[in-house]
Amino acid sequence: MSLDPVFEPIKLGAHTVPGLWRYMFPDDVMYFRVDPETKSSCFNCPQVKAAGFHPSVRCCTVIPRVPNFLLGMALFDSRTEPMITDYIAKGYVLPEGCNISPSQLSASLSYIVKPDRDKPTVICPFLNRESKACRLYSYRTTVCSTFFCHHDRGDEGRIFWEDLQDLGSQIEAALGQWALGEVGFDVASYFNRFNSLGLSLDSSNDPGSDAWSESSRKLLFGDWYGREGDLFKRCADVVIAHKDQLYAIACRQNILQTATYDEATRKELLKNFPAYLVSEALPEGTPETIQSLWYSVQLSHRNLQLSRQS
Repeated sequence: MSLDPVFEPIKLGAHTVPGLWRYMFPDDVMYFRVDPETKSSCFNCPQVKAAGFHPSVRCCTVIPRVPNFLLGMALFDSRTEPMITDYIAKGYVLPEGCNISPSQLSASLSYIVKPDRDKPTVICPFLNRESKACRLYSYRTTVCSTFFCHHDRGDEGRIFWEDLQDLGSQIEAALGQWALGEVGFDVASYFNRFNSLGLSLDSSNDPGSDAWSESSRKLLFGDWYGREGDLFKRCADVVIAHKDQLYAIACRQNILQTATYDEATRKELLKNFPAYLVSEALPEGTPETIQSLWYSVQLSHRNLQLSRQS
């Protein structure tokens, strides 16, 4: 399986992106003309001097929402398998993949409200702080692949990358839920169980860490509890097996949400954080369709090209 091209990073312009991109996005994306974003470099971070970011952490003060199939691909890779196995064992994953726990979400919002750049309290678990490199680079999320703190083409570049980020994130969510269903996991029942956690948010947290509690993980994984890695590899298998149909599959998938759980979490967070911040962390409403997001990407890419002529 390691020879499959989905495991090999590819280029979008000058940017290195996960190999799965050539399959999960519409074909046109890989032919887009995009800027190299020379003003935004992870290994020469402009924000370290400009905004006092920690030189080893930089903007990696987030918990990425890595979908199950990307975790599964990382488990097939001997370079990343130990790290993912350890992360699973510590209780930080749910059937959909890396899902931020209530404790982690609260810590993230606290850091946004009052950041201590010298001592960041929220750090990506996949960051190698010594080398400053991403240890999940080949299987990182669309969010991580499309974030740049400065843009060579200004607002036009920023809007393009943000639109592509929204599209990719929605595709990842759709494929993660689809893959669960394909391997026989009862997705509808899972979301019902997840919503029930909103009745007692405290029970969702592990009392000794910021991970998900054992009881919540047993509830959500069901028969797959203790075999989480196998579930993720099965999800990777079905995604790879259908790689030539992924965008069409994602477009057909009805993305389910944990509306009841999210509402309970919002009410709890509003006790300590401003409403605008809570709504950004847990947006309400029906997700925009993948087709609509793709239209936005096409439009923003067109505007990016027009900006070169002005």
